[in-house]
Amino acid sequence: MISMARKNDLEAARFWLQPLAVLQGLVVALGFLFLFSTGLAVVVYFSSWQATPSLLTLLAHLAVFAGAFWSGKKCLRKAWIHGIAVGCLAFLLFGFLGSGGHAFSSWLWWQRLLRMVLVTMLGGMVGGLLKDG
Repeated sequence: MISMARKNDLEAARFWLQPLAVLQGLVVALGFLFLFSTGLAVVVYFSSWQATPSLLTLLAHLAVFAGAFWSGKKCLRKAWIHGIAVGCLAFLLFGFLGSGGHAFSSWLWWQRLLRMVLVTMLGGMVGGLLKDG
């Protein structure tokens, strides 16, 4: 016997993005970015070594990947969309803080956004695959 909820597909009609999971992922990404930047600041302060732009980019991507992973673990379904949401929010937040309001004007900005979306989509999918239960 088919229940009315399944017949009308009411379970699929509810909101599919969980804002709390996205917010938790964003907080995790910000936390990792804070830890990475504090660690780099300590290393650079006490040594003559300087961080390269490619290392800074890698650490930023790792931090946002960790946030997307966390969001993918905490959501109920569609972990890849939650990862993308975390990545886009983090990128927009960091982009507007660092660009001075000229964020949308360059092709390089859009390329970096696309790269961030791909990295965080992967993070959300891996988190969704590795969640408990």
